[in-house]
Amino acid sequence: MLNVFKRKNIWLGMLAAIIIIGLFAFAQVGARSTVKLHHLPLALVVNDQGKDTKNVVKTLQNESRKKNAEIKWVKVKRTSSLTKGFAERKYYGAVVINSGFTQAINQQTRYLKGKVITKKLDVLAAKTPALTETQPFQQQKVVAGSLTSKLPEQAKISLYVSQGSNVTAANVLMTALPEMTNRLNQKITNQYNRIATKSGLTLTSQEWSSLQTPINATMTKRNSVSTKEISGMAPFLITIFCWLGSLIFSLLNWRDHSKNEMNRSDGRLSITSVTSQLISGIAIATVIAVSIYFFIKVCYSVPVHDPQNFLLLMGFIAFVFYALQSAVLDLLGLKGWPLLLVIWIGSMGVITFIPQMLSPFYHNYVYDITPIRFANDLITNQMYIRDASITGSSMMALLYLGLASIAVMYGSTLIRKEKKTA
Repeated sequence: MLNVFKRKNIWLGMLAAIIIIGLFAFAQVGARSTVKLHHLPLALVVNDQGKDTKNVVKTLQNESRKKNAEIKWVKVKRTSSLTKGFAERKYYGAVVINSGFTQAINQQTRYLKGKVITKKLDVLAAKTPALTETQPFQQQKVVAGSLTSKLPEQAKISLYVSQGSNVTAANVLMTALPEMTNRLNQKITNQYNRIATKSGLTLTSQEWSSLQTPINATMTKRNSVSTKEISGMAPFLITIFCWLGSLIFSLLNWRDHSKNEMNRSDGRLSITSVTSQLISGIAIATVIAVSIYFFIKVCYSVPVHDPQNFLLLMGFIAFVFYALQSAVLDLLGLKGWPLLLVIWIGSMGVITFIPQMLSPFYHNYVYDITPIRFANDLITNQMYIRDASITGSSMMALLYLGLASIAVMYGSTLIRKEKKTA
């Protein structure tokens, strides 16, 4: 019974299992365990030019200059420009300092000053009642009354998160931006508390409510993602469907064409055979596109806002993936199959993140070189970003990749193979 361990295939199988588990651990556990927000680009729109606004901007910029800062500020002139910036992924969120910000802070400061004056006048009146009838005392009382005639308003800032640009980054920002506002509030509130404590002020709860939260922040989601859209995972899953569909079809199609060329003495695919691969690849890409649309839209009601463009995009992506995988098989034969699996497994762990969240290693040597990320970006734009164009750098990258793959497929017909791979 133990003789089974003398078989070579048993040990090869164990080695293959270790390698596959290692690859998945590298792609999934390794990438996710090293995720950390680093210099995430956020837009900063300043609609107020007062002194207090400049102090806030200076505080934010000083924090972003730290080596391990989470945020990198991108100055934007107008709030109306944010839509285009979100669509182009120039930034994933925004902080807008609204007009009247400095005026509101000044009003809070004046109110507190008025309360301090009132407190001093009350103490003085208690010690020397005769002073209450003097003109300077009455003047100070009028000034204090004018400063405290109404409760101060909160300074306002607007926070924006582009959820559709990247759901993972958006979830981080939904926590990080309010925390940033709390830090700004705490800094100003500490100044108010020192003044109140030094002067012995006793403020009502309503008064403290205005002064303890000097800045009011409102959060707005842009390019929102609904639960019907699989909580932002739809682009990732569709990308994987495209890759897997084209992976299976490219292997079966390559084997079929290789068998038809078995009579060639040099072991090469002919130009006619490669052309046939490409023609059948168009049909295969069409089937993949229609299948994806049927299952996600018809069966599971995932919103697809522009079915025609969606189908065209799916067909294009599936064909590029098919051409890439066929090129590897035409050039290397079945020995190239592990390379395709490595690309697929490695990509799964990184394409749901933005580059600024990945460690330098996964950013530079996995994310930057995987072709799958370009498809994921295009599908994300098509499904979640209403004003995004599917043309651009990602589209051009896939187009060049597809053309290069076709060139390799035809180039493989010039390479003599000593042994059949089919």
